[in-house]
Amino acid sequence: MSVREINTQDPRINLTLTNNRSYNLSSVVSRIASLYSEPETCSPKDSELLFGHNFKIYEIQNGFAYGQAAALNENSIYPGYVGFILESDLGAFTTQANYTVTALGAPVFDEANIKSSIKKTLTMGSHIYSSLSFKNFIKTESGDYIHREHIRKISDTPKVTDFTSIAEMHLGLPYIWGGISTVGLDCSGLVLSSLRAVGSDSPRDTDMMEEKLGTYLSTMQTDLFRGDLVFWKGHVGIMVSKSDIIHANAFHMSVTVEPLSVVSDRILEQGGGKITSIKRL
Repeated sequence: MSVREINTQDPRINLTLTNNRSYNLSSVVSRIASLYSEPETCSPKDSELLFGHNFKIYEIQNGFAYGQAAALNENSIYPGYVGFILESDLGAFTTQANYTVTALGAPVFDEANIKSSIKKTLTMGSHIYSSLSFKNFIKTESGDYIHREHIRKISDTPKVTDFTSIAEMHLGLPYIWGGISTVGLDCSGLVLSSLRAVGSDSPRDTDMMEEKLGTYLSTMQTDLFRGDLVFWKGHVGIMVSKSDIIHANAFHMSVTVEPLSVVSDRILEQGGGKITSIKRL
């Protein structure tokens, strides 16, 4: 029997157990781990965890780990996503990460030398543990090296505090349903990743963000600020100015900046309805 049973609560963030009430803490060892609502890779991807993110495993079935994403920091007030991750994407938890990737992509070098071979590239928001640092590099648990310009200590104040600037770094990246990485992301993934990059917290999905983040403004308000969030049913974007919005969207299949009026008219014409709310953080 699965650990899940019929649950009247939101299944995206609530886990109802039957027999197994304990979990094993694991960490993502692949660059990106897809999270599914069912133990099948052909099912739609609900979200992602990145390298070094922790996942609570309650059950293993058919090569998948079922559980819940652990909070990225001890001050997080939002529960992690629940679902299935390929067991091969996870490894045993060892040490809590103390660095996070701040660049769109951080090359992982074989040696502490920018001319050395690159083993892989970690996406923004990935977590790493290191107890040994050099002038320009840190050494990871696995003996690899990452340049200091591509990371920061999780305990340090981010150099960039404008999450909209982080979102603008993603311009032109592909739209990928369920994505939160710099390989590609969806509309709420862009907001989530941008807020996380400046040390803030956020729920995962658009409806959760609309309910939990910021303060409501009138949907008729014209004096919008940079960083205001604009919501439609199933969609969200970030204002970059009083008239333009950045959003990951399936119309262009990428992250784009467009006039809010153009986006709003197009969504209305396509049957997505009017703006449901505007929130100021």
